[in-house]
Amino acid sequence: MDSQRLVSRLALGACFFAFGVIALGAFTRLIDAGLGCPDWPGCYGHWVVQATDSYKAWAEMIHRYFAGCLSLLIVTIVIFLFKKDLRKRINIFLALILILLILYQIMLGQWTVTLKLLPIIVTQHLLGGFLILATLWSVYLNNTPIVRVKKNVSLLFPFAILGLVLILVQICLGAWTSTNYASLSCPDFPFCQNNQPDMTFYFKQAYHLLTPVGMPTEIRQTIQMTHRIGALVLTIYLFLLTLFSFFQLKDYPKIMSSLFILLALLSIQLCLGIANVIFKLPLVTAVSHNLVAALLLLTMISFIFKLKASE
Repeated sequence: MDSQRLVSRLALGACFFAFGVIALGAFTRLIDAGLGCPDWPGCYGHWVVQATDSYKAWAEMIHRYFAGCLSLLIVTIVIFLFKKDLRKRINIFLALILILLILYQIMLGQWTVTLKLLPIIVTQHLLGGFLILATLWSVYLNNTPIVRVKKNVSLLFPFAILGLVLILVQICLGAWTSTNYASLSCPDFPFCQNNQPDMTFYFKQAYHLLTPVGMPTEIRQTIQMTHRIGALVLTIYLFLLTLFSFFQLKDYPKIMSSLFILLALLSIQLCLGIANVIFKLPLVTAVSHNLVAALLLLTMISFIFKLKASE
């Protein structure tokens, strides 16, 4: 097996692992087990979870074990990317990004415990997981042959990049909503406060980055409603992007398939978001909401790679 194929398979395997780490992180946060182990990197002074520890300690340490295994897998991939036959500019760039992300993620993991779940730290920790997954997916795509088409799609490229930015912004809003425990601050849908559309927004207080856990209800409602407005903007934009791209790429179904998958995932995501409100944040739908967000991100990256390969 040549090095490129091997690193492609390793990156794909690491993506599944990173996907699992994101799921475990969401589960740990949702059951309020972020401080299940009050110390770091061990738990109550031990590297191995003790039988007498609480279920929250088990949840936190299993998350750490998986994150540690993912880190080792990423180190292996980085070593391969520096091999002579793979030492291309884009591979070196992705390898450096992975190194920086994994180091910063380790520090965030420690600060999450030592700073007692400070929202700005927990939010960055969550986003770091998404960025590691996205970078691993980029390594996979960059080292996997992509079918090229003879079509000038340079006009679509900036719109696709904007779509990626909007997805990342929405993920950031979702992370801030989750880490500030604002998911159930608006018990109604689509509006808040007994479905009154004229609520007062407190953006300055809601997005003060150094605010500790425990914002007043009206501030958390601003965070929740901003996340919903972001979902509406993203939905409209992706629909228009798909419609516009269809006229450019209707003869290239392999490229358009990414956008159709994107719309399908977006529909699922909207349903999960509504279900989280109506059914008071069930664990299954809340974790799934995180995972579908990750799939949206990967699908948009795939679409961008296909466009880039067609230039």
